[in-house]
Amino acid sequence: MNYLSKLVLILAVLFLATCGQRQQPPEAEFAPNVAMAPVPAGDLARAKIVEDAGGGTESLTEVSEPNASAAVKRYIALRHALTVETEAEKMQAAFDATVAHCEQLKCQILTANYNRETPYSPPSASLSARVPPRSVEIFLTGLAKNAQVLQHHRDSEDKTDAVIDAEARINNLTEFRDSLRVMLTDKSAKFKDLIEVQRELVNTQSQLDTIQGVRKVLAQETELVAVTIDFTAKQGITEQGFFSPVAQAFKNAGRVMMESFAAVITFFVTILPWLIFGIPLIILMRKLWFKIKSKWVSK
Repeated sequence: MNYLSKLVLILAVLFLATCGQRQQPPEAEFAPNVAMAPVPAGDLARAKIVEDAGGGTESLTEVSEPNASAAVKRYIALRHALTVETEAEKMQAAFDATVAHCEQLKCQILTANYNRETPYSPPSASLSARVPPRSVEIFLTGLAKNAQVLQHHRDSEDKTDAVIDAEARINNLTEFRDSLRVMLTDKSAKFKDLIEVQRELVNTQSQLDTIQGVRKVLAQETELVAVTIDFTAKQGITEQGFFSPVAQAFKNAGRVMMESFAAVITFFVTILPWLIFGIPLIILMRKLWFKIKSKWVSK
């Protein structure tokens, strides 16, 4: 084993030994959806998440440990799930206004679906977006003006460990990749050794690209607030009053009758070709049979 192969082996061992170590994430990159605040030493670990819909500020999470001299930066993913109700004829306008308002606030719209009214179902719509923290309250206030909020669920998830692990792997892989690039510049190395180094460099770069993609996803989850909205149509008086079972029964009866009528039409269309060609064929075969029978009788 020559000098270059030994150096590759040593670098690989050092990389595997340091890959599991966690490093403090850099503050300049991927600014999280949290803020840092010092806490007195001796306090127990505590977390405070702003329960209002964004509150016009970023959500804060403060964590302290005994004898801690500095605060720990937390990465919190916030999510809002809402169910709103509008009149059936006004749902299209309310949905379009919500989408336009979201675009004005520089939201990232993930999905936006609108289902038109059919004879058997009312209209419905759904919107999924990521909203900047400072714009959440403005967005939800505008939504409440266009529709009535029936349900509003809030939840959060601490992504700090995942972010720290991802950034530690990015730093280790970057250092290992740079070392391999330096080894490629060694003019005294053999061609076989350079091929092995190049292969290891490609593998390392692939792992680095993958973990960087994971880090970008984590950044979107912690820097922006996920908001999911389901639009439902407001029920009429007959649908929510005393006679709602009777109205539903008439509706179901009409649907069953139309389905039966549709089945009859389908059956008739299915047998129509057989009737067109089958009846003349039966008549022809019947005449032929009588002729043959008459000949046998005459004999």
